[in-house]
Amino acid sequence: MRCLSPLPSRSSPACFWRLVPIALAVALTVVGGPAAAAPGGGVHAAAISVEDDSGRIVTLTQPAERIIALAPHLVELSYAVGAGKQLVGAIDGSDYPPTARQIDRVGSYRGIPLELIVAKQPDLVLVWASGTPASLIEQLERLDIPVYRSEPRKLDQIAGELRDIGRLTGHVDAGKQAAARFEQALDDTAQQLSPAPRVFYQLGQSPLTTLASGQIVTQVIRHCGGEPLFDEAPVLVPQIGWESLVEAQPQVILAAGDDDRWQAFWASHDELPAVRDGALYTLDPDAISRPGPRMIRAVRQVCRALGRYRSQ
Repeated sequence: MRCLSPLPSRSSPACFWRLVPIALAVALTVVGGPAAAAPGGGVHAAAISVEDDSGRIVTLTQPAERIIALAPHLVELSYAVGAGKQLVGAIDGSDYPPTARQIDRVGSYRGIPLELIVAKQPDLVLVWASGTPASLIEQLERLDIPVYRSEPRKLDQIAGELRDIGRLTGHVDAGKQAAARFEQALDDTAQQLSPAPRVFYQLGQSPLTTLASGQIVTQVIRHCGGEPLFDEAPVLVPQIGWESLVEAQPQVILAAGDDDRWQAFWASHDELPAVRDGALYTLDPDAISRPGPRMIRAVRQVCRALGRYRSQ
């Protein structure tokens, strides 16, 4: 398995940018003005304002034409609304869609030099609120470069970000359509299971860790009818003692990985119902860790897994 954790890894850029570990319900306001051509061939008003996930208002005088995205999920969101050609810079690990690999790199998990961003003359920088260094964000704002902070923590907030980025980039209709498709997919996949299977999401094996309710993965499990174990932990990434796990008696165990090798760790632990019943399921690591359009792929995987368990 290439990366069990969607959280930052100092050993692998690909692992680092699988987060997910990620936004408030978005309010959109358009200030009226004469219509003009937008980069995507649509129309826009004289000024555009949206509220980002931090509650800050981002205002542009016209749709952004030179965009930098400082997280892979923001690259995916930009492409999803038709703004891929407006991206002039991206972070290492931005590999989807495949054409995103051709975008100039302006930094990595090791660091994002301010001068590389400024040299691109962006009129909008999309940042990951909890992943992009706060000092860099402050420097960008001191230079009057518009910054949109992304931090979706609920599934429906991904749709809100699609609308936001569509509006900021001049692809209003495409943003609305992408958001509607995502919301329809959520409606189509939502399920209730009774009783709800107890689900342990394995983030790391040594030490054994999971994700608490502040992470979007727990929302996926609830959306699919499961009960995420340890989601009330006071920290986002709680370390789980073996006795606590045995006491919780997980009925399903989920983990992200490129293959099923992680499951060998559990083979001898038949004191857990999930192991006795063979209810261990592998999830697409990028889909489950990047809060973008492909998150719906992970939703479908989790819903199928929980439905399969309950139907046994």
